Amino acid sequence: MNPFVLKFLLLSCLGLSLGCMGETYTVSDRTQLAALDRAQPGDVFLLKSGVWKDVHFNINHGGTASQIVTLKAERPGQVMLTGSSFLAINAPYVSVEGFLFKDGSINKGAVIAMNSDHAVVSQMAVIDYNPQGMSTQYPWVVFNGSYNQLSSSYFKGKSNAGAVVINAEFNSRHNTLTNSFFQDMPLKAHSNGREIIKILGGGHVDAQSPDGAYFTLEGNLFDHADGEGVEIISIKSNHNWIQNNTIVQSVGSLNVRRGSDNSVKNNVILCQDRKDAQGIRMSGARNWIEANYVSHCEYGVTLSSGEYWEQALTPHYKINDRGNTAPNKARYPQNQWVTIFNNVLVSNKGADLDVGSREYKKHWPAHQNVLIPESCTVSHNTVYRPQGGASVIGVSVDTQAPLDQLHFEPNVFEGNVLLGGRNTLASMTGFEERPFPKDWLEHEVLNGFKPLKASDVGPDWLNRQ
Repeated sequence: MNPFVLKFLLLSCLGLSLGCMGETYTVSDRTQLAALDRAQPGDVFLLKSGVWKDVHFNINHGGTASQIVTLKAERPGQVMLTGSSFLAINAPYVSVEGFLFKDGSINKGAVIAMNSDHAVVSQMAVIDYNPQGMSTQYPWVVFNGSYNQLSSSYFKGKSNAGAVVINAEFNSRHNTLTNSFFQDMPLKAHSNGREIIKILGGGHVDAQSPDGAYFTLEGNLFDHADGEGVEIISIKSNHNWIQNNTIVQSVGSLNVRRGSDNSVKNNVILCQDRKDAQGIRMSGARNWIEANYVSHCEYGVTLSSGEYWEQALTPHYKINDRGNTAPNKARYPQNQWVTIFNNVLVSNKGADLDVGSREYKKHWPAHQNVLIPESCTVSHNTVYRPQGGASVIGVSVDTQAPLDQLHFEPNVFEGNVLLGGRNTLASMTGFEERPFPKDWLEHEVLNGFKPLKASDVGPDWLNRQ
């Protein structure tokens, strides 16, 4: 080919490529924010450093898979949004990074809302973004779309009503939250709904739904992240992956509250003997609990009893029909076909494994929590219990009328080792009781896992003390 022709074609292709990359805009004041309303695929908007008050980012023009629209701080962490500022991503393929929300508040909505698909939000921080009164309810982050990502961000000090992060109930699937840090969320007792992470979706209302949230929660650190003090991570949907997270001295539990086909793997829970700091709690079907480390907690792993709701067993039953709109009326779904495999449970105050005693006949007969776990497999777990005492507990099933009509498939227990602990139920074999080793060192057991530290997570720009 003629070299001049070749040179012309290369320059033409280069020019075409650069044109497809879009324009770069530097935004120095509020009047220039109007350029966002004219965003084209590939455009980049750089916000000048400084304090920006009462800025309402409604991003309504997005990009494409190959040409995203980008909004970011010119210097990460140096753009502080305060007052009533918020971010709403209402179009697909938008990336936002490097902002600090601090010492502001909103009245409704969310501080960061992903209301479309394929958004990427990273290197962000939200600190003490609270209203005057606790009763004003809003989350800090909401996933209200699919295939959105939140990563490498920091959240501290949420004190008002509402969860920190919510995956919405409908049309919100395949979202991810990774490499982020949740710290110092103050405990407010009797404040239901203040979970740190709440993952709603298919399986929440209808336990028979084949749908799910398909949410990935991976590589996050929770340190003194108390919230409501009951659920730190609340799974209320099917098909989620909760893995490689670390929870430190946080009140509450990692709870699959109602959902099936969830995977909870390789998480480290270090309660450090804090009051009401708990391990892992389960309700639902076919959930998989593997290779987690739970130490110095109120309890280790609990399989709750579920509610029988098909018919009233006594005239006193109060059905949970949610205004006759919910196809699944069980307050707690039964644990069925759950696998608990290869977990390590260390120095927990209460039982390391509870098979059904939690919730059993609680509030009977108004509630019918009488379905014990069945067809579950508990295998190759190791318990270290230097203080001795009951390590494995269960429930003595009431077989008197009207409960004599209920029958359950057996669970399988095999290859479990209790070092210093006791199995209190003779009917549950598959637990080998051994004397506690004299040369045991707890940190050597923990070394087999990878607990996260503050330096491992959150924005690169954040100076964490």
